[in-house]
Order: sequence, then C-alpha cells, then structure tokens
Amino acid sequence: MSNGIPKAPNDDYGLVQACRELHSVIDSFDAIIAQKVSISRNALRCLNLLEKEPLLSKQIAEKLGLTSGSVTALQDRLEKRRLIRRKPHPEDRRAILVELTPTAHAQLGSLYRMMGESIVLLSDNYGKQKAQNAVHILNDLSERFESVIQRVEKNP
Repeated sequence: MSNGIPKAPNDDYGLVQACRELHSVIDSFDAIIAQKVSISRNALRCLNLLEKEPLLSKQIAEKLGLTSGSVTALQDRLEKRRLIRRKPHPEDRRAILVELTPTAHAQLGSLYRMMGESIVLLSDNYGKQKAQNAVHILNDLSERFESVIQRVEKNP
C-alpha cells in the first residue's frame, strides 16, 4: 500500500481487468435497455431479478438494497406499465409474489435477444470445448463474486 491506496492484485493473465471491462460493458448495455424501455436502472434490475422466478417484495428489496417503501413504489410503476404483476403466494396467504408479465418478456426479450444471439455466434466460433470452458470459467467467477460479496457484507 502506498499513499493509502491498496495495491492491485497481480493480474498476470489479465482476468481481473477483463472482468472489470465486462462489468462496465454490461452496465452500459443495461443503461441503454433501461432507456429504450423508459424505466429506471433499478426498475430494470428488478425485472432482471424476476427473469428466473417470481420473488417476494422483501427479496427484491434485499437484492436491490432498497427500503420496502421504495420497492412498493417501484412495483407500482412497473405494474402500471404492465411489466409485472402481483399474485398471492400459493403457500402463504399473507405473502405476495411478484412476477414478470408477457409484456415484459416481449419488450425485454426483443432487446436482449440481440446480445444472446451474438454470444451464441461467438460460442459457435469457439467450438464446443472452448465454449464449455468459458461457461465453466464464468460460473466460477460468479461464485467468487458471490463469496466476496458475502465477506464484504460481514466486514464492518
């Protein structure tokens, strides 16, 4: 450490820098998507969270780092745009699940499809083994990020 700034890790292979650049490009891409759909970045983050499965408002608030009031207001705006719907939880009558609507799938799918097709073309150029290795590396990186996030959250 010099001048109070921690020394960057030795990145002989350029992986740390590549991760930073990938994050930056994905962040820029998401900014354009949010602009095209005329929603905020937090609204897009909420929609992206719901891509895999419906979630409780509390889960959305935790993942986005928002208060319950902010998440309710966000969901009100998204519901008004017909991008999400709220439905009763099948096992807990007091809980409400939030899910994407077909409108959200149509609007976001058409925009994200270009990127998906581009990635598939790239992986086809790599060939099966290199593409599988890339998937393995990306999954490992995601796990590392999750692990460090947990450590940072626990650290005062």
